[in-house]
Amino acid sequence: MIDLGDLLILRPLWILAVPLALLGALLLARRSDGSAAWARVIDPQLLVFLQGRGMIDPASRSARPWLIGTSAVLLALGLSGPATRRADAPVFRNLDVIMILMDLSPSIIQGGSLDDAQAAVSRLLDVHGTRPVALAVYAGESFLVSVPVEETASLQTAVGAIDAETMPVTGSRPDRALALARGTLADAAAESADVVLVTDGGALGPDALSEARLLQAAGARVSAVQIIPQNAPYGMTPADPDGLNSLAAAGGGIVVTPDDLQPLLKQLNARQSQSQADITRRSVLYRDQGRWIVALACLALLPLFRRRRVA
Repeated sequence: MIDLGDLLILRPLWILAVPLALLGALLLARRSDGSAAWARVIDPQLLVFLQGRGMIDPASRSARPWLIGTSAVLLALGLSGPATRRADAPVFRNLDVIMILMDLSPSIIQGGSLDDAQAAVSRLLDVHGTRPVALAVYAGESFLVSVPVEETASLQTAVGAIDAETMPVTGSRPDRALALARGTLADAAAESADVVLVTDGGALGPDALSEARLLQAAGARVSAVQIIPQNAPYGMTPADPDGLNSLAAAGGGIVVTPDDLQPLLKQLNARQSQSQADITRRSVLYRDQGRWIVALACLALLPLFRRRRVA
């Protein structure tokens, strides 16, 4: 869907058919002189006779190709779904939620990567578009910072205030964070959600993979921003990048780094709900005017149905 202000295009791919229709009309116009080729190969008297019998179109600048081309262009424009907003339409919540899970485990805090994690979360909050965003933090336990909201200024403030003393318990339980995300999305009735972990990939075990599969089964997609610790905390097992890749594979998402968020941002922006509920909302929110343009396309074809007189 393309939003042009007061006008919306519900099915914009049909617009690609417009130049094809114009090209077809041009080719038909060049071939519309039915007698041009015959005049070079048969006797003029025979040509006149055949034209009189209606077997060969007389040499003329026929409007037929342009009528067909005009009709095809109008048909393509009508099928593209030009629509206007209904003045009395109800207001619906956007259900395409982005849920961010921020890792505050000791490997992030003591590894000197908290600033990188905060910057990555802040960047995600900046580019969420019209999609509502929920935020949770986790270490040994998970805590919901905010339910899905469309205004993220307060979330930016909360992320900036996070420090080494924020979490009341230590540890790393991403499986509990994913379970919290699943419950939050279910409570919000999210239809096409994205769950993004901002983590170094530590402590990703079978339970986390199971939660990622459950999220994908519920229609969500699990991706991750991999934070690379600046210092390996003493006595801690290094994070396993392969485990993070396995988690993303289980959740149908991707893994990116803070230096290259673009693939993830592109994925988040491209996500659109295609559920039956979304189709119903479109019919309630917008008035499709394409039918009137299709009717004009049919009217443009009427002159082609005139009975031709045969001498």
